[in-house]
Amino acid sequence: MIKALRANEIKLIVGLALTGLFCVACSDDRKVAPLVLQTLNYTENPIDVPNPDRGTYRGRWQNISPNSVNGTNSPFGITPEVDHRVPVDANSIRYHGRQVPPVEGDDIQETQFYNGVNQNDKPYIGGTGVAAFPAISFMCFDLCNFSSNAFLSAKDAFGFKDDGLFVDPVIGTTRTGKTQPLTSFALDYIRGLLQKVKDGDGVAFVKFSYDGNGFNYIESHKYPNLNLTQGLIHGPEPTFKTDNNPTAMCSVPGHEDKNWIQYHIWQLKPIFHDYEDIIMSVKTGMLGPWGEQHSSPEAQSVDAYKMLLDAYLDAVPDTRALLTHAGGFLAWYNETYGTTYTFSNIDTMPIPPNGSPEGRFGFFNDSYAAGNWGDNGSLSEGNPMINSRYGISTYDRYKVLTWLNKQNQIVQGEGGIGDNVFGNMPGAILEAQQIRTSNLNMRHGRYDRWNSFVYNKTNVTTPVRFPANEEELRGTPFTGEIKTAIFDPVYDGRTGLEYFRDRMGYRLVLRDANASEFVKQNSILKFEGKIQNVGFGNVVNKKKVSVILKSKNGSKAYEASTNLDARDWLNDEDGNGRPDNTDAWRDLNFSIHMTLFGDVSLGDYDIYLKINDPKEQSANKRCIRFANKGNCWNADLGANLIGTITVL
Repeated sequence: MIKALRANEIKLIVGLALTGLFCVACSDDRKVAPLVLQTLNYTENPIDVPNPDRGTYRGRWQNISPNSVNGTNSPFGITPEVDHRVPVDANSIRYHGRQVPPVEGDDIQETQFYNGVNQNDKPYIGGTGVAAFPAISFMCFDLCNFSSNAFLSAKDAFGFKDDGLFVDPVIGTTRTGKTQPLTSFALDYIRGLLQKVKDGDGVAFVKFSYDGNGFNYIESHKYPNLNLTQGLIHGPEPTFKTDNNPTAMCSVPGHEDKNWIQYHIWQLKPIFHDYEDIIMSVKTGMLGPWGEQHSSPEAQSVDAYKMLLDAYLDAVPDTRALLTHAGGFLAWYNETYGTTYTFSNIDTMPIPPNGSPEGRFGFFNDSYAAGNWGDNGSLSEGNPMINSRYGISTYDRYKVLTWLNKQNQIVQGEGGIGDNVFGNMPGAILEAQQIRTSNLNMRHGRYDRWNSFVYNKTNVTTPVRFPANEEELRGTPFTGEIKTAIFDPVYDGRTGLEYFRDRMGYRLVLRDANASEFVKQNSILKFEGKIQNVGFGNVVNKKKVSVILKSKNGSKAYEASTNLDARDWLNDEDGNGRPDNTDAWRDLNFSIHMTLFGDVSLGDYDIYLKINDPKEQSANKRCIRFANKGNCWNADLGANLIGTITVL
């Protein structure tokens, strides 16, 4: 009897144990785990967060006085902007400007903003005390050696101005380059510099021109000892017909249908595609001194812009922005679509459809916030050309700004920053929000104006009345629109320059994160969150958004792509980046089947979000970092921590 009792007891115990195991299995087999708020810091950190495609770049700006010119400081004469001179062969003279120290290629390093004080022959020191770590390399290439109209030095240009000869009459040397194909040595040189960017951790702002050092243009104030009239000496392009350059058409067999500019761009096409992953944008230079698309006959031709921009649209991958000015864009658009838009109605142009050719065009402003009605002509560039072809064209600053806002593209500027309602804060903040300013040259401009502005509620919210027209800038009372900037308490007490530095382009802050409490190996990981773009602009270039599961107890990491598009995380149109503006929080939701990560081991994991270019080949370069406080950035992964989860 005792044996029977023990047997029954054993059966009962086993039964209870099996029931318990069954219940545990039922619990683990729940298909939907609850979403749990993640323990993260959701507040913005008011510091410099370098990210691709936005922010500052270290332009090769050379600002020296005439009495400081010598063979070391300026071997070819005074030139404010310096591009890499592309060599023909190994014997060609190299020139990268007065960089101290000399840098070639990936010139990304922490640098102070310029305060407007000329250092002459001294090293660049910035002077503002406000620094940034630029994520953009200034990759601009001077093709003067490949155009018979491009002078090789300021001395050569002045010699031509005096005697009209393309060859020095005393020593017999040529004063210009030679119209010819880009040599294999030249193409390898360009690839080599772009490869340095790829090997680094930045992106490239790319420009090609035939006068990257401005030798075809006189800036008379730089030569006070000479009686000079400012302006163009000679058109530098190989499509400009002269005795030294009798034909614009390419002579290479099989390419006689192209002019020389088209052929050179055709030669560059493989390079644009090979380095697509690190190119931020391409400035469609080629016309005029410095490639700024002004002054030369070609730079004032509607037909030249149609030719030029079509060539770039074909050569540059359609994932990348092309920069031009308003006149150039109007010329291309009208000739392409049979319209007659002018500066008088540029603000009525339709918002470009996603994926359209017109949607690829951004804007370069060579005198950003210079303080006058047209930013020294940058905003109004091409108006006479448009007027001559399409009829009455009247430039209006605000109409151009409205067009720029609709384009929602990259806006790059050389700093002018004048003492005026457009250059001083808070007016400068309001304009940057309107045009979505994304990139500025930190080595050119009066950034001390913004640095002396204390960012507090009183100063920021002081109403700004803008001039109604250009005439009112000449001393009459302003009667234009009154606007008030929105104060962001995160930057209270900091300088206006710090605020502007951080707000250029996009700036992403994670505001809410909820992840599945657990997930089975064959189930679905769910995440629901909110992200806010507090920048002046938006993400322009397409990005891949993926999720990484990183083991908490080991080195294992698993990655899966999402269908999220970072370009959907739009900023607030009124410039309200305050954390309490929940209407500007954008959805950050995804559901991923665990099998897409591969064979994920059981255990506890951190969830990371990685955002980079779809063609990026490195493991952790050129990835977008959130601007949150806390230790959420994993540099080894190039990803942002957004939560934790247990895999069962």
